[in-house]
Amino acid sequence: MKFLSKVSYSLDDKIAVDELLSGVANPDDIACLICYCTEEYSTLAVQRYLVDALPNTPIHGCTTCHGIMTETGFHSGPVIGILIIYDSGINAYGTGISHFGDSIDRSTFSAIDKALKNANREGEIPDLILLHSTPGNEEKVMAAIDNKFGTEVPIIGGSAADNQVSGNWSIFTEEALAINGVSLTVFFASQSIYSSFSAGHTPTQYSGTVTKVRNRILLEIDHRPATTVYNEWTNFHLGGSDDGYIFEKSTVYPLGRKVGSSYDYPYFKLSHSIRETECNGIELFTDINEGDTIYLMQGSKQQLISRAANIIHSSYYNDMDLEEKLGAINIFCAGPMLHLKQDMDEVCDQINHALGGLPYICPFTFGEQGRLSGGENAHGNLMVSSATFYRLKK
Repeated sequence: MKFLSKVSYSLDDKIAVDELLSGVANPDDIACLICYCTEEYSTLAVQRYLVDALPNTPIHGCTTCHGIMTETGFHSGPVIGILIIYDSGINAYGTGISHFGDSIDRSTFSAIDKALKNANREGEIPDLILLHSTPGNEEKVMAAIDNKFGTEVPIIGGSAADNQVSGNWSIFTEEALAINGVSLTVFFASQSIYSSFSAGHTPTQYSGTVTKVRNRILLEIDHRPATTVYNEWTNFHLGGSDDGYIFEKSTVYPLGRKVGSSYDYPYFKLSHSIRETECNGIELFTDINEGDTIYLMQGSKQQLISRAANIIHSSYYNDMDLEEKLGAINIFCAGPMLHLKQDMDEVCDQINHALGGLPYICPFTFGEQGRLSGGENAHGNLMVSSATFYRLKK
């Protein structure tokens, strides 16, 4: 099993795909291709050119916020990149995509059924699911995946993103493209996979009860306007915001909900604010429910820089005598990337150190999906999700 990442900055879709595939060895042996691009590219054209060049290859694509990251560095957009997976052992890979209709469950089941059928593994449980949906229904999608399989399938995922949270996102496979839907790849890999999912923020002394919501808008905390309470908690952290756009500023101080405990240590899933609403509410990238206890979370710059490498370290046993890492797929939230900006090269350096310079690819997403240490599936924000592939040494 081998991995290869490539990047192109060409803004011509055809030239970009040609550059990505130039010099790629044994294209007929590619088991799976994963593609991420910023919103400047036509995903419809990219999909067509990739399928023309690799007509029998499972292809899974998703838009990313402002850039991508590979072992060659942090690549600021406009940019497009791919991760090619070669797998010569007993393996199967399949993609599925479905537009959202009246039932999120039915759409998700349809995507799963297509992926398993394309992998010729109907009725089987995959080693890993790579999930990319458009923002808005992630919790329902995650629940549907659990309902479909009836067991805890390892998942890593990221919600499709654009540059300005303006809806210029899309997802695609070799079969179709969607701007409002769900896509996934099922992995039946010949080698082992460790997945990990982490927040990297810690709770402050502030907490409250959600007392009023409307869809994904948090309206009241402890029966008071949400923005009033949030501003008090963050010492008027948002006081300078006059455009109602708190996406970047709330990266350091997100809201968290306790999901479980590991060795008596609680762990949380995070909710990232998109914008302040007219009614003093806070629009979120996650669902929120009345009665939820929410905590003001905090993350230092160093925590944000180091956590991607930390979860790679935690995602395998780290016994170099027994294991050989092969490559990885990482998912990194767009919020911390925008907050760190000039420090993203250090993030990349630390990931490269954790992976020993092996190939990987990483988009910047508007929501991350994975399984927390207690086995709970979760959709959160400001998270890092990772799958590390490794071989047991003989």
